[in-house]
Amino acid sequence: MNKYEAMIIFREDLKDADWDGAVDAVRAEIEKLGGKVASCTRLGKREFARPMQKQLSGHYGLIAFQLEGDKVGALQARLKLDEQVFRVQVVTAPAAAAPAKQKEADHGRGAE
Repeated sequence: MNKYEAMIIFREDLKDADWDGAVDAVRAEIEKLGGKVASCTRLGKREFARPMQKQLSGHYGLIAFQLEGDKVGALQARLKLDEQVFRVQVVTAPAAAAPAKQKEADHGRGAE
C-alpha cells in the first residue's frame, strides 16, 4: 500500500459539531476501499481568496492514509458524491526525512 495525504475542504455551512461526522464519513470511504487512516488533522475554517461556487470559506482538514494506488481515483469519485465535501486533493505523502550524517570534525588538522 502507498501512503497518501488528502487535503479536504468541507462546505462553509458545516457546523463544528458535525466535523467529526464528516471526517468519519471520509474515513469510512477509505476503509471501504481497503485503506487505513493514519491521522486526521483539523486545520480550521479559512476564507477563500475569491468566491467559488457561491462559497466564501471552508473547513480544511488533512488526512494521512494508506491505500492501493489503483483505488485513489475511486476514492476521489466517491468523495465528490459526498455533499459535505467541497474539494479534495490527494497527493503522495512525502517520505520521512533521513537523519543527517554527522561529520567528524577535523580539529587542529591541516589539509593533507
